[in-house]
This record gives sequence, structure tokens and C-alpha cells, in this order.
Amino acid sequence: MNRNAFISVLLFAGTLKAEDGKGGMPQLNPESFSSQIFWLVVLFLILFILIHFFFLPKIENIRKKRDETIDNYLSEAKKINDSINQIISRINKDFEQAKNKQSDELRQNFEANKKILDKKVLEINSEFEKKKIQLNKDIELNRKSIISNLPKECVKISDILYEKIMGEKKKGDIDEFRKIIGD
Repeated sequence: MNRNAFISVLLFAGTLKAEDGKGGMPQLNPESFSSQIFWLVVLFLILFILIHFFFLPKIENIRKKRDETIDNYLSEAKKINDSINQIISRINKDFEQAKNKQSDELRQNFEANKKILDKKVLEINSEFEKKKIQLNKDIELNRKSIISNLPKECVKISDILYEKIMGEKKKGDIDEFRKIIGD
């Protein structure tokens, strides 16, 4: 079998060499130009018809579907964005209302607590004034009692001093003390 293949290759190679020697390159031979032009035109027409009527419509359909899909996604994204903006504005509005409501409540509570505090301060001040008046009365009574007892106490102290200094016991008289002081 190898022998037959080898012989056929030799014969085929011999015929090729014979064809080469005839006239050079066949595509440059002016006798074959008309058939080459005919097949070129036929091939380009077939390619043009295939591309124009088969491939281009499919590509245009794909492009249209892609554009429609993109437009749908963009419009959906815009709707979603608008709804998000509405939600955000609603949230901000609710937040502002809650903030204003809380500010009003805080202000009302502050004013109520301030009234209570003022009332308590007035009560404490009135109690303080009452205690102050009572203390002043007590101080005045104590002062009067001290002043009235002062001559007696001074006489007692002078008696004690006289006894310590002189060594004798002598009892002083309150009336003499008042004469000396000029009371």
C-alpha cells in the first residue's frame, strides 16, 4: 500500500510540473479575467444579500431590543429614584414635624417646670423669711435677756475676781454697779 501511495505521488507531482511550465500564474492570465470577474461579482452579491437581508436585520433587532431594555431599565431606575426621593422628602417632613412637636413639648414642659420651680422658690423664700423673722425675734429676746442679766453676771465675775485677788469674800451690789456704769 505504501508503494502505491508513493507511485501516485510521483505521477501527481509530474503532472503539476507540466502545468507550471505552460504559462505561469493562472490568475494573471488575461484569458481567465472574465470568469474571475463573474465569480467575484456573484460571490459579492451573495455576501451582500446574506449580510443585508439576513445578518443586518438580526443585528438591528438585537440592537433595538438592547436599546429598549436599556430604556426600560433607565425609566424603571428613574421611577425608583423618584419614589426614593418622595420617601426621603416624606421622611424629612415627618422628621421636621416630630422635631417641632418635641420642641413644643420640651418648651411646654420647661415652662411648666419653671412655674413649679418659681412656686417652690417663693415657698422656700417665704419660709426663709419667716424663719429669719423668728430668728431675729429670738436674737432680740436673747439680747434683751443678756443685757438684763449683764449687771448680775458682771457683779458675779467681779466678786470672783475680788475673792481671788484679795482673798476675801464680798458680795457686790447690783445697784452700785448700775451707778458706776451710769445706767
